[in-house]
Amino acid sequence: MLISRKDKNMNAKVRRYYMKYIFFLILQFNAIVTFSQNQKLIEISYDYLSGFVKTENAGVSVTQDNALLIEMEAENPLVELYAPESIWDLRNNTSIAFDVSNLGSTSVMLNCHIDDHQWNEGILILNPGESGVMRVLVKGNSLPDDHPLTRSYKDMRGLPGGYVWHWVPLDAGNVKKIKLSLVKPGEEAVFSIRNIVAEGALLARSYEDIQKSAFPFVDRYGQYIDREWKGKIHSDEDLKIAIEKENEDLHALPSPQDRNKYGGWTKGKKFEATGHFRVQKVEGKWWLVDPEGCLFWSHGITGVAKAAATTKVEGRKHYFLELPDESLPLYQFAKPNQGKIITFNFTGANLYCKYGQEWNKISKELAHKRLWSWGMNTFGNWSDPETYLQGLTPYTVSVGFPWKKVGGKLKFPNVFDPNYKPMLEKAFERHSMTWEDDYCIGYFVDNELHGWGAIGVHVLTSPDTDNAKVELVKYLTNKYGKIDILNTAWSSNYNSWESLLNSRNKAKGKVAFADLLEFEKIMVDLYYKTCRDVIKSKAPNKLYLGSRLHNHYYPEDLGHQKWIVPIAAKYCDIISFNRYRFVPNDLIPHDDSIDKPIIIGEYHFGALDRGMLHTGLRSVQNQEQRGRAYFEYIKAALENPFLVGAHWFQYGEQAVTGRGDGENYQIGFLDVCDTPYQETIDACRQIGYQMYEVRMQSK
Repeated sequence: MLISRKDKNMNAKVRRYYMKYIFFLILQFNAIVTFSQNQKLIEISYDYLSGFVKTENAGVSVTQDNALLIEMEAENPLVELYAPESIWDLRNNTSIAFDVSNLGSTSVMLNCHIDDHQWNEGILILNPGESGVMRVLVKGNSLPDDHPLTRSYKDMRGLPGGYVWHWVPLDAGNVKKIKLSLVKPGEEAVFSIRNIVAEGALLARSYEDIQKSAFPFVDRYGQYIDREWKGKIHSDEDLKIAIEKENEDLHALPSPQDRNKYGGWTKGKKFEATGHFRVQKVEGKWWLVDPEGCLFWSHGITGVAKAAATTKVEGRKHYFLELPDESLPLYQFAKPNQGKIITFNFTGANLYCKYGQEWNKISKELAHKRLWSWGMNTFGNWSDPETYLQGLTPYTVSVGFPWKKVGGKLKFPNVFDPNYKPMLEKAFERHSMTWEDDYCIGYFVDNELHGWGAIGVHVLTSPDTDNAKVELVKYLTNKYGKIDILNTAWSSNYNSWESLLNSRNKAKGKVAFADLLEFEKIMVDLYYKTCRDVIKSKAPNKLYLGSRLHNHYYPEDLGHQKWIVPIAAKYCDIISFNRYRFVPNDLIPHDDSIDKPIIIGEYHFGALDRGMLHTGLRSVQNQEQRGRAYFEYIKAALENPFLVGAHWFQYGEQAVTGRGDGENYQIGFLDVCDTPYQETIDACRQIGYQMYEVRMQSK
C-alpha cells in the first residue's frame, strides 16, 4: 500500500537506531560520495514520502537532514520509490546512484533494481556503521546507429563514456521506479539513503570530438589509457615487481591444511574410495566424494591458463597505442594476414614480458599454485588441457562440436541427424587422455542451449530432407493414424502425410503447439540420453555433468525448465546451471521427485574501478564490494544442500576492446597483465579455507 503522511516524530525503535549513529554520520559525511553535479531524481521530503513510496514489510521515515530512513523486516521486505513526474527518462544516463548508511547492528546486503528489470540490478554489502554508494548501471539502453558512441567504438559491449550492453535492454526512457529489497533476508535491517541521482551523459561528446581526441585508448599492455588505478602496469619493471609481490603472497598461504592431494577434506568422515570422483548424499546434503573417499566440494574457476585477452585489431588499429612489428618477439602473439595484424593476444604478450621465454611453462605451473593458495580445488570449463593434465588439480572437461542446428538456427542440435552421435563420439575421442585420469571429475557437453519451446515449431517448418522433420511426421502419423484426424485436431488442411512433410507452413492452434512441444520433449530426451551414452561408453567411471542450463531465475521462473530439468535429471549424474545471481541459495529442484546434485558452471561479478568498461552480467561498486559479493555467493552455495560446486567465470580478464563477440568484462581473478585482483582473492581464501566446515555446519 502507499504510505500515508506521517508525523515527523519517528517511532521509538527507529529513533534509537538513528540517534545511535547520527554522530557517526556527521563524521563520515565528507567521506560519502555525493552526486550534486548529476540529475537529481528524488527530492526527499514528507510530501514525497506520502505520495510516491510503496512498502511491504518495511517502514520509511524522513530524517531532519532529508534522508530516507528505512527499517526493513526480516522476511521479504520491499520499498519502491516512484518517479514524481510518472517516469524518469534515463536514455542519456549510465547509472542510478545514491549514498547508503547502515544504521543497524547487523550486516546489510541491499539489493536495488531499476523498475522490475532483472538485469538492471545492483548490490551493496555494508557492515554495521559503514557507508557506501549503491550504483545500478543502466544496461542495454538502445543506442541508435548514428549515436557518437555507436559510430566510434565497434565490437565492444562496454564503451568509453559509460554505455554497457545487455541482451535484454532496459526501456530507459520510461523508468517508473527504484526498487529496494534485501538479498537473503533473515534479519532486520535499518539504513538511510540520500542523494538519489542519475549519473553520466552518453551524449557528452560529439562524434567529431571523439575522433579527434579519444584514440588511441589502449596502451601497449592492453590497459585502458585514460584512467589510473591501483596496480596499473606502466613498465616491464612493474611486471617484475608484481612477480615478487605475488610470490610472497603464495608462499605465505600455499593452501588450506586440511586437504588431500585432490582438495578433499581430510578432517571429515571417509567413504568408499573408488579411484574416481563420484556423488553421494550425506546427512541430507549432496557431496562429491574424491578418489580417496574424502568429501569434496568443487570450488573452481573456468578458463584456467587460457589466453582470455585476445582481441580484434583489424579495422580497429587506431584503438591501440603500440603493437609489435614482425621483427619483435611479441609479434608471436599476433595473428597476421598479408602483413596486417588480425588479432592480438595481450595475455600471452604480457606473460612473455613478465616471465620471459619460459612464460608458457611458468604460467601453467603457477596456475596450480594459485588455485591451491586461493582455496580452490577445480579447473572449470574451457581450461587449458596441457595444464589440467599435469595431475595436480582436479578438473572438468568441455565436450562439444559444431553440430547441425534445429531449423538451421536454433542453439540446439538436430539429434536425428545421422551424423550427430558419430560426431559426438569423435569429439569425445579427443579427450581420451582424461577417461581414466583420477583428477578428472567429469564432462559438460555443450553450453547454454537455447530454443526451448520453439524446437518442435522449427522442425515443422524445416524442409522434407531434414531428418527431424521426417521423425516428426512419423510421430504424428503414429498418434493420429489418418491425416483427416490430424486436420480436425489442428484445424489444418493437409492433403496427405507427404504434403505435411513437404510443407514449410507454421502451425496454428493449441493442439498443434501441444503436439510440437511433446515432440520437442522427445528430442530433448534423446539429446541427454545420447550424451550420457557416449560418455559412459568410454568413461564409465566419470560423471556426466549436463549442458549448463541457462535459466538464472530457476525455479522462481520455471517456464520450459519445468520439463527440461526432469529430463536432464533423468540422465545427468549432476545437473548443471550457469547461475548469474548474487546468491544461489534458492537453486533447488522445483519438483520434490528430483533428487540430484547440482553444480554451478558459471557466475561472476565485476566493477568499473580498475580500467575496464563493462562489469559483466552482475555489477558491483568496486573491488572491495566484489570480494564481499564473492564471499556471500560461495557461502550461500555451501549452505545449499543440493549444490556440490560452483565455478567462477573466469581466470583471466577479457580484453578491454573485447573478445570475438565483443565481451570486455571485468571478470578475471587476474587482470590483463596477470596481476591478481587481491580483494577478490582475499575473499576467495576467506570462504575457501573454511568451506568444508561451513557446509557441514549449515542446516
